[in-house]
Amino acid sequence: MPIQSPVVFKPLRKRTFEEVSAQIREQISAGGLREGDKLPPERQLAESLGVSRNTVREALRSLEHAGLIELKPGAAGGAYIANGGVNAIKVAFGDMMSLGTLSAQDLMEARIVLGREVARMACLRYTESDMAAMEANFEQMSAAARAGDLKLRVHHSVDFHRILARAAGNPVLAIMTSVLVDITLNFVRVLGEMPNEFAIESRQRMLQYLRERDVDKVLQEYTDYMQKALRNYMRDVRLDAREFTQTR
Repeated sequence: MPIQSPVVFKPLRKRTFEEVSAQIREQISAGGLREGDKLPPERQLAESLGVSRNTVREALRSLEHAGLIELKPGAAGGAYIANGGVNAIKVAFGDMMSLGTLSAQDLMEARIVLGREVARMACLRYTESDMAAMEANFEQMSAAARAGDLKLRVHHSVDFHRILARAAGNPVLAIMTSVLVDITLNFVRVLGEMPNEFAIESRQRMLQYLRERDVDKVLQEYTDYMQKALRNYMRDVRLDAREFTQTR
């Protein structure tokens, strides 16, 4: 078996675009830039930093890849500070899927494990406003189902898990849930929405058990629903990681 020679990289001086992105990162860390803030136009950034517009553009692309900014096209577009907690983790997960480190099965199993703890904590901690949000979500999901709008029904169904995670009262769990939900949505877009006729009745039972604060029944209902949904999507399907991550 041939012995692979160790890879040797020559040290490089820090590139200018990295200095630009470092300054923007520092502003985010210091609180000078917050989620939703719009960065100055490329020309203005280039002039204030004393660099070329190409350098600014490269810095913005690197920050976008890191999940720290979102580049929006059009007249009202530009570079906006993103929800780095969610986007950065989602990008990292997507990269690991591209490399084959993670599979769709791995992510779906993780979602069930994390979701059970989220459901347990939400059952114990939810407020009346949390319950009102979950009930409103259920009404939207039911209305979409009655209208035969499968895409909208799936959107509301998936969004329920974000609401549930917020009700758990732990921001780390809320971020991780949002990441896994977003990746699941990409998964659904690749495979196509499935009817999952059991979803409405299951969600109705879930809300009832939450109102009763019956943790055991909430956990059982959540687990049964997620495992059934997982079987629906994974049956006879082998998802190519490259195809999956292209939808990010």
